[in-house]
Amino acid sequence: MKILTMIQPVSTRIARRWPALFMVLVVVGCGSQLDTEAMVESETPAVSAPDADPAVTTTTALAEDARVSATSTDPEPNFVLDGDLDLTTAEINDMVAFVEESAGRVFLDPPVIQIQSVEEFEAGLAPDDDLHAQIEDGHEIAARFHQALGATTLGVDALAEVLADLGTSTEFFSGRYDPADDKIIIPEGVLEGDDFNAILVHELLHALDGQYVDLGGFIERLEALAVEEVASDSAFQIAAVIEGRASVTQFEWMMANNVMPSQQEVPESFEQVPASVINSVILPYQLGAQSIVEQGGVAATWDLYENLPESSEQMIFPSRIGTDAPVVVPRPPVDGEVFSEGVHGAEGMLLLGIGDDLEPSQVDVLTTIRAAEGWGGDYFVLAGDETRSCLTGSVVADTETDFGELRALFAEWAERETVHATDRTVTIDGNTLTISSCALFIP
Repeated sequence: MKILTMIQPVSTRIARRWPALFMVLVVVGCGSQLDTEAMVESETPAVSAPDADPAVTTTTALAEDARVSATSTDPEPNFVLDGDLDLTTAEINDMVAFVEESAGRVFLDPPVIQIQSVEEFEAGLAPDDDLHAQIEDGHEIAARFHQALGATTLGVDALAEVLADLGTSTEFFSGRYDPADDKIIIPEGVLEGDDFNAILVHELLHALDGQYVDLGGFIERLEALAVEEVASDSAFQIAAVIEGRASVTQFEWMMANNVMPSQQEVPESFEQVPASVINSVILPYQLGAQSIVEQGGVAATWDLYENLPESSEQMIFPSRIGTDAPVVVPRPPVDGEVFSEGVHGAEGMLLLGIGDDLEPSQVDVLTTIRAAEGWGGDYFVLAGDETRSCLTGSVVADTETDFGELRALFAEWAERETVHATDRTVTIDGNTLTISSCALFIP
């Protein structure tokens, strides 16, 4: 199984594009609600009962395949290495021990680290035949969604090609964990030094989680949601737990070792990728990490795998967990064929509010966060015909003040210039805000 949703994007390369969002979240902390109904319950993969005492100790096992830069004082490796690394056994052992301490549990089996050529790694990122067929069926839906938002002027096939290139690019994905084989896979020569080490720590946390939790089941759920809905509140929650936990451990390691994120630019090859796509990939890492920190850290949040919050709002603003019940919002009336529908959640409000921008201002970020914190529920429908696509959503707020903030946010949203010309409207009916963004369909 290919775990595209869990591969570590080089958010350390792109993080400087979101410094305002990340720093505001760290300083402000946050809180709001919604009903995602079939979110997890019986379909949520369970946390496996550990066969060993989860107390923090260091695992020891001989790794015959390990080929690292050895020294005469190196200890026995606590990992299995397939390939070559410019690290000592002691350095990798220290990373393994750091991850175990962060998670509050030990590896049940030594983590396996495989180094692949760039070509082999990129080939491994491609979806398998069954998933590829499902993705192909969704090409038109994805194009209609991004066109309706004014995020792209690309047609169906051209956008599909751009997104396929993004999904198999080591410029964006620099490591992955495969729960089917319980193996960390990293491409050779893409990152080096502290950048490489930080990614390895991130993937080690995935590997540790994968020995206690059915991550493969979660990924299957994510893949199904990605095919069913172009934007999903439920998918964000799953990704935020998985990637938020790994990101917290990565950031902890970076802080402990005085490592700063790289300040590289977004690759030129991504110029045709809608910014909303890149932002939607980054958000689970950064918002998920903030949520994990607010809930006590990695060791204190194992239960999230079994008990996800009811909405992305409660994931982003943990103070809202256990407060007001989520609001079920009726489906807004639309014209034409319905291509996709569902709850976008507070995360969707952030994506819409911050806009198609990789460098949002701190003012825009703070305004959007405040509005998203007061979100009470939504329901969005993507519909259209052979010439036009429209994304229409009804949104409610927690309080009258929150409603005013959402109304102000989307009034500004309706006036924005977009890459692809849109017709945007915002209407009010009692306590419901209905927003719509329509554009010509480009086949």
